[in-house]
Formats: sequence, C-alpha cells, structure tokens
Amino acid sequence: MSVSRDTREAEVPDTPGIPADPDTPAELRERIDRTRRELGDTIEELAAKADVRALAQRKASGAVRAGRRNAVPLAVAGGAVLALAVAAAVLRRRQVSRQRHPLRHDPRTPASVRRLVERMAA
Repeated sequence: MSVSRDTREAEVPDTPGIPADPDTPAELRERIDRTRRELGDTIEELAAKADVRALAQRKASGAVRAGRRNAVPLAVAGGAVLALAVAAAVLRRRQVSRQRHPLRHDPRTPASVRRLVERMAA
C-alpha cells in the first residue's frame, strides 16, 4: 500500500517576501538561500547559548567590573564583617575563660586567692 502525495497541495508556511508556491527556479533558489541563512543564524545562536565557558567568562568579567566600581563600599563592608568576627571571637573567649575559672574573674575574690588559682592553673 503506497501513499501518494501531491506536492502542490502540501502546505508551506508563509514567509514574508517569498511566494508560498514558487513558480520559477529563481524563486525556489531564493527560498532555499533564505532558509539556509535563517538556519545558520539559528545554529550560531544555539552555539552561543551552549558555550558555557564563554558565558562564565562574561559573567566573571561583569562581576569584576562591578567589584571595581564598588571597591570602597565592598572594602568597608569587608572591614565591618572582619571587625564583628574578631569581636565575637574575643567575647566568646572571655566567656569560656570565665566559665572555666570563675574565681579568677570575680572582682569580689581577694587578690591572694586569684594568684593562688593562677598558680594552680599553670
């Protein structure tokens, strides 16, 4: 069983500037050339989207440019974060020391007892 198909009845999508049913070989060549150009453009666009390395480089260079534009605010923010981290570490160390040696840090403890505690801890 064979299916025959009349090529003249096949629907061809309308393309601006090119007739739907080419009458001459020149019109057919023009349609083929246009299709090739469109296909080439589409392939180039897909290749550009699939090029992960180039995309990463573009994003990295954009981030570097943004960092250079905002260098002073970034440095201030970095300094503030560093200062907070140091302050938190110092406070934590004091808290741990007070928990381990409560007599050493209590202002009501006589100096002689503090010295004795420090000698025993050493």
